Amino acid sequence: MNSIRGAPPSADGTDRIIQLATATREALGDRVDIRVVDGGISNTQTVQQAVRAFAPDLVGISALYSEALNIAETAKACGAKVVLGDDHAIFFPEMILRNRPQIDYVIANDGGEIPFVELVRALLDGTSMSDVSSLAYRHNGRLHINPAPKYALSLRNTIPDLSFIEDVLDTYADNYRTQFGHLHGHQVRPVTVNNARGCENGYKRCTYCSIADLTVNTGDPRGFWKAIDQYNREHGINLFFEVYDSFTASPRYVDALIDATPPHLKRRIDDGELQVMVYARALGLSKRNNVDKLRRLGVTRANIGLDAADPEMLEAQRKNKTTGETNLEALRMLNKAGISVHASYIAGAPGERPETLDRTIAGIRQMLGEVALLG
Repeated sequence: MNSIRGAPPSADGTDRIIQLATATREALGDRVDIRVVDGGISNTQTVQQAVRAFAPDLVGISALYSEALNIAETAKACGAKVVLGDDHAIFFPEMILRNRPQIDYVIANDGGEIPFVELVRALLDGTSMSDVSSLAYRHNGRLHINPAPKYALSLRNTIPDLSFIEDVLDTYADNYRTQFGHLHGHQVRPVTVNNARGCENGYKRCTYCSIADLTVNTGDPRGFWKAIDQYNREHGINLFFEVYDSFTASPRYVDALIDATPPHLKRRIDDGELQVMVYARALGLSKRNNVDKLRRLGVTRANIGLDAADPEMLEAQRKNKTTGETNLEALRMLNKAGISVHASYIAGAPGERPETLDRTIAGIRQMLGEVALLG
């Protein structure tokens, strides 16, 4: 079976696509021929051309929704089955299948490895879709959604094989260096990794959050370091962006990462040869000596959604006890530890008024007067 994976831009989408491709090849070997195409570094037309040229039996799409439909239409015109996955699809599997005939299946699970392999195997063997976990599909004019078990990343979290995208690794590096190369003292070669998922906000999600499953789900710490070691040795990767939705969500996992750090990688981290970027929340950074722990793990850059400096707007966005002072204190701590910050604010969120925006602007000015904010 020929299978193609395509994705419009996503912070962690490419990593998960390669992970699915790796898991499928490991499970099914030469029964499948797989190609990975990342629309995040090209465009939809390039993905569509790849579909036509490859003539796959199955096209799996990690979706930004409108682009997913365009790719799906091309796939159907080529006679392929189409399966949709990732957050946007997980939220609305029934609605998608009712209204979009170009989509044959939706995998409604944040942990897609096992369901995707089960789907490909069922198509190869001609067996019933009823046995494919987490699958939404049509049968005899009716919609069906199979049970979606929670898969623990600690038990299964395949290390994506970068050979699937080896021909574009230089493109990723060039794109990153063009925008952020000035933040590093040496030439970097980046890649995303994803050994844990979830956020400490959980069901009290921020109002703008579109992540389907915020349950904290951490992988084996040894797998994290195995990926870093493998990627560095085989591909020269020296900057790793762990796209865990909030690195401060699971203190035990952070401690376990520190304990599991191989000595030879610890030496390279201490020498500045290997660097890590993470997502973090200001409230979490102020607890449990987390900033120092990040520094020990080689974190040199933290991405933080500060969102506002006005307490009313922070509350409106469900920032869960975060205050303007909490944000400022987190930045001070990171700055002191030599960790640069990529900070984001939201202007015009629901409930925004001229007075609240003025207070946020004043807070930004205070921050810029106290800390060195890079990037």
